Amino acid sequence: YQYGKEGENDHEAMDTDLLRDYISYARNFVSPNLTEASGKLLISSYVEMRKVGSGKGQISAYPRQLESLIRLAEAHAKVRLSEIVDELDVEEAKRLYREALKQAAVDPKTGRVDVAILTTGISAGERRLRADLAQTLKRHLKERKSAQSAGAIKKDMLFNEMRERNDERITRDMFDDAIRALEEENFLVATAHTIRIVTLGESNFD
Repeated sequence: YQYGKEGENDHEAMDTDLLRDYISYARNFVSPNLTEASGKLLISSYVEMRKVGSGKGQISAYPRQLESLIRLAEAHAKVRLSEIVDELDVEEAKRLYREALKQAAVDPKTGRVDVAILTTGISAGERRLRADLAQTLKRHLKERKSAQSAGAIKKDMLFNEMRERNDERITRDMFDDAIRALEEENFLVATAHTIRIVTLGESNFD
């Protein structure tokens, strides 16, 4: 029995060595090239991905994703020790890419793929929501300034006011993002606990 276990271990070690040598050989000596047919299929696949996203108001592909498809197709051809990337490699690259997107780039609110999540960490819909919140906050502060004398405003008080007047559920992170966005516009200055509207010019209040 013990001898049998040793034999199994030797067999597993040999398989691992063989796999390592196989990968090393493919990496160093196989450089597959795209054919005209596989190149056209890659481009048409990328265009199709773009159309699907634009039709639903979502971002589903950037030029970087086309590069990823090409690399995946080339890698699949290397595994086959092939000198060319054929349509089979492209189809497998598309399948792998779709599976990766399902796991990493699905907007939980819509259930749709949005590759912006991969590049920015938030979906296009979330970015629009945050931009809208910044403008809503800006309007609210203008109204406050018109009704009251200018001065420091407590962030906690402002946060509660924004939650009361908006339908969307506003989180503290979203509120803080809106504050930062208005700071970048030089509309306000924020400290840890307060904000103050900039009053050096009227251009920010158009």
